[in-house]
Amino acid sequence: MRKRLMCILLAAAVLAAGCSTMRKEESVIKPQGSESESSDTEITEFTIGDLNITEPVPEIPEIADLSQVSFAFEPHIHTDLLSEIVTDEMWESLYNMVDAIRIGDDSFKCSDEFAYEWCTYEVTVGMIYPPACTLVTGAGYENGIAKLKYHMDKDEFHVRCKEFEEEIVKILNEATRPEYSDFEKLMGLYDYMCKYWVYDYDDTTEHTCDNFGSYACLMTRNGICSEIAYSLTYLLLQAGVEATPYGASCNHDWTYVVIGGNGYHVDATWALHGEMPEGQLLLENFMMTEEDRINDGLNPATFQVDFIWGWKADYDLKRFSATDATFEPIRYGMVYKGIDTERNVLIYETYRSEIRELSYGDM
Repeated sequence: MRKRLMCILLAAAVLAAGCSTMRKEESVIKPQGSESESSDTEITEFTIGDLNITEPVPEIPEIADLSQVSFAFEPHIHTDLLSEIVTDEMWESLYNMVDAIRIGDDSFKCSDEFAYEWCTYEVTVGMIYPPACTLVTGAGYENGIAKLKYHMDKDEFHVRCKEFEEEIVKILNEATRPEYSDFEKLMGLYDYMCKYWVYDYDDTTEHTCDNFGSYACLMTRNGICSEIAYSLTYLLLQAGVEATPYGASCNHDWTYVVIGGNGYHVDATWALHGEMPEGQLLLENFMMTEEDRINDGLNPATFQVDFIWGWKADYDLKRFSATDATFEPIRYGMVYKGIDTERNVLIYETYRSEIRELSYGDM
């Protein structure tokens, strides 16, 4: 029997493991000595989207006219990371389901029963189209047609979906730009989430799609590690960046991304600004390798791809490797200062208050 509310990121298991109360001790490494050293590089101001990264955390800006923004909502998000498991026919069936849900149809064309099981699997629905999680479920498959059951009045559900899609468009256009490279989109979304999302220390015992899960996290900007990992993954897929939720069994969750052909671990949970002075963003948990994760005390024997393991156990975990050490210089006390998209460099500050740059090339 499938687990209840799998789209809500295996809530019971995660919470039982203490993920809702687990929090890394974060601190800013203070400069040594009374005088700060400085580099020859003069940095005035760098921005991601409309966010001034040199200022304290501002109020979330409003976009009045969504027809004038750059990003549009993409109902057919896709990741090649699942290509060895999910066939083209399964993806097509999934998109048929999403299209049906968005207009309130009760059925959709589906290639076979296995595709039907995957499409209507709670984790799949929660990842691909979060507002439908647990509110639209499978109602049977026969002769190439899959049936759907709605657990909310369709008019109310339509409003719910419209508000969600508008919120996603708003976030994307505030955080990044369509013309940015994959790395630049990731940096913009990572910085944005770490500014505006809040870690939920409350141990929620009543799990519904409105107070726990990727939908709730994206709409309220509040959640625990599993919700945050799924939310960042969803936003990256909306922006066209390869990503998937990743974790260490029921111990902790983060996001696995592919940038420039290499895999990296990105952990927004540990980077939420929270009590950091002036909303500083530490880069310690950004573009990490597997070795970095292990050094954090996580057991590699427990690593798993959250979007897969609940319905298919025999996938190749080596496909999700992270060994490139290009971004090692920005770890351990480095503070994000900005990004220059013209020169393809990330600007950061060391614990000695030195301003430095790291080239990310054409990633």
